[in-house]
Amino acid sequence: MYNLTIKVKFLLLLFLIFAFRNESLVSQSFDVSQKAENILAQYQNAKSDRLKLDLISQLVRVIHYTDSAQKYYPEAIRLARLVGDAELEAQNLNRLGVYYRNMNLQEEALKLYEEALSISKNADIPVQIGHSLNNIGQIFFYQDQFQESLNYYLEAEKKFLEIGDKEGLAYNYNGMSLVLAEIRDFEQALETINKAIKIREELGNERQLTVSKFNRADILMSMGDYANAEPDIMNLYDYGMANDKIRAINALEKLVELKLKTYRFSQAVTYAKEAMVLHDEKPFSESIIEIYQMMYQYFFDRGNTIESKKYLSLLESERNRLNEIKTKNYLAGLTIKKQRDEIASLQREKELMEINDRFKFYLSIVLFLLAFAMFVAFSIYYRYYLKQKENLIQLKEKQKQIEAQANELDRLNIVKDKIFSILAHDLKAPMDSLWGMIKLIDEENLTQSEFEEYLPILSQNLGNNSILLENLLIWSRSQMKGMNVQISRINLFKLVEENIRFLLSSGFYKGQVVENYVAENIEVEADKNMIDIVFRNLLTNALKFTKEGDQIIVDIKESDNVYTVCVSDQGTGISEEGLKKLFGKDFHSTNGTHQEKGTGLGLILTKELVQKNKGEIWAESTLGMGSTFCFTLPKM
Repeated sequence: MYNLTIKVKFLLLLFLIFAFRNESLVSQSFDVSQKAENILAQYQNAKSDRLKLDLISQLVRVIHYTDSAQKYYPEAIRLARLVGDAELEAQNLNRLGVYYRNMNLQEEALKLYEEALSISKNADIPVQIGHSLNNIGQIFFYQDQFQESLNYYLEAEKKFLEIGDKEGLAYNYNGMSLVLAEIRDFEQALETINKAIKIREELGNERQLTVSKFNRADILMSMGDYANAEPDIMNLYDYGMANDKIRAINALEKLVELKLKTYRFSQAVTYAKEAMVLHDEKPFSESIIEIYQMMYQYFFDRGNTIESKKYLSLLESERNRLNEIKTKNYLAGLTIKKQRDEIASLQREKELMEINDRFKFYLSIVLFLLAFAMFVAFSIYYRYYLKQKENLIQLKEKQKQIEAQANELDRLNIVKDKIFSILAHDLKAPMDSLWGMIKLIDEENLTQSEFEEYLPILSQNLGNNSILLENLLIWSRSQMKGMNVQISRINLFKLVEENIRFLLSSGFYKGQVVENYVAENIEVEADKNMIDIVFRNLLTNALKFTKEGDQIIVDIKESDNVYTVCVSDQGTGISEEGLKKLFGKDFHSTNGTHQEKGTGLGLILTKELVQKNKGEIWAESTLGMGSTFCFTLPKM
């Protein structure tokens, strides 16, 4: 639990710095904007590539914490390569990597860091070597490759010590302490973060010093040293209240945790309420989720149902909001990556066109002096025209591809939202019930008879989850175009029997009579796993809407080209309006005879699986008179 907390805390700090970086610069925004405009004007009027490089590198340093910076980095890198300035090339590669890291495009960031490291080593630039190693170590830390991360940080430390770069060492020790904490070497982690704090005290960087002290507080709390951790947390709280309310909420999260662990419950509740007030002013803090979680657990453990429900509701709402923000940021990052690739492609085309233009200029001079070469000039010009026309066609094709990709992203986003909804609501409730029972058993608040009463309900809920999860995984793979049909010869009678046996021992069975009228010798060529899911969903559906003693029949009819398989029941039936909604694109579900809940995913998935096996599916029903679901499979 501690390892996860340390890493989440560090990632949270980076996320907050990125998501709210402009907020911390509000008081200076006008000066920065004015300075950036002046540099940009000089850059646009610069004549030499050397001067352009110096100016654009200065520009991106000024606007490094803004979204507009990323569009200038590729030009800065191109100019650095053009004039042969390896240091500025590596520096801008590292800075662009930081931007992609903050957008959670870690693989893209790692490529840029590794390229910067290679350039720095070839040109023997110690400062950029150190920063590149630090950055790579940080990416491996995010990816839970802690030994690899530690190796890079140790290598970077040697480089910074060689050149006496204190600022680089401070960043190095700060990151290294987090890795050491993850591998539970807390004594070494504490010693390392203290080195970073000492350097930052000497350099007088208040913001970075505050961050390092807060990291030290995390390490101290993991060691159980709450007394020494509290001043460092309060230091971040004071800084946050004066400069950045997001950091204040972050500090309040740790104060709530500390007070709960030291049994000062009233103070914990007070800090939590203060965080909620701050959060109302700035509703984008991930720390508030941890605070809601702790408050929910605190009141739940004490049997305060009203307060625990209130915090549970706030917790769910904030989690959903955070998921939306992260998803939007991730999709925005993907868009930026694609734009970068397109810009690089257009830049290459531009360079080719510039070369072609220079060639045309010199050729025109030759043609002017040599009149007899007019025919040759015309031919070259005509070929150039055809090439431009071909380029235009290719550009239009690329535009179509980009539009198609955008449509696909929209579709996948809708799929993602539904998956999140199912995970958040339909899968969570049974897990909460099971967790609650385990908690009661652990606290010896549940008698044997009460446990036996709850056990069938839990069995049914977990059975529902098992089939729902199986449907969800298969449907998700289908939506992502990752499911292929594997045709084999299957015996329908045996497949039905297997599913009946399985469901009779599950929580769906309520004493119904299930009959298999499929002939034992009937075989078809289809995907066995898909047809297995089809039978399971149809039989589960029938069990859901029938009661004890009702009859469920699986039958088959043969025609010239197909077998028609039907699952009939004597259940509650479906209204005409309900029949219209079956098998549609929208998720539609009603409660079963024991108030079993569903998502509507099973019938949608069943339709897709039947169609993939070249069949059709339909339903017939009368409200109160039962239902019949039929699907076809081609004969061999």
